[in-house]
Amino acid sequence: MNYKFSARELLLIKILAVIAFILVFFYGTSFVANEINKSKNLIFYEVDKFNEKKQLLAQIQALENNKNLELSKDDFLLDLTKNNITYELKGDEIIIPGLSNLDALEIMTNIEESNVDINAFKFSVGESTNIILTIEFNG
Repeated sequence: MNYKFSARELLLIKILAVIAFILVFFYGTSFVANEINKSKNLIFYEVDKFNEKKQLLAQIQALENNKNLELSKDDFLLDLTKNNITYELKGDEIIIPGLSNLDALEIMTNIEESNVDINAFKFSVGESTNIILTIEFNG
């Protein structure tokens, strides 16, 4: 049993084939575009994670470098003089009288940030709200 398609049926099959090809092409390109966007977003996410890790490593390296650089007693005294802070020397101890709360906190912050080689420190309250800071250096 051989069946011959009429011209009208052949035209209809050709039109359906073109429409099917266009639909497959449209959905295929849409699928590829979505996968490319997903891949791009994943790459951006991974790059952000990498940059965060790189920044953390740079901060750790800077902290490590600062840790290895110790500020000496003479440099600390020079810094105090530069900031117009009066002090007294008694052996390895530096006594800084007449400080306000903020000045004492600033000096202690500078000691920590500059990695000053101290053995001990002592806060004591003098007259009214004046603070006396005593710093004992190593060596």
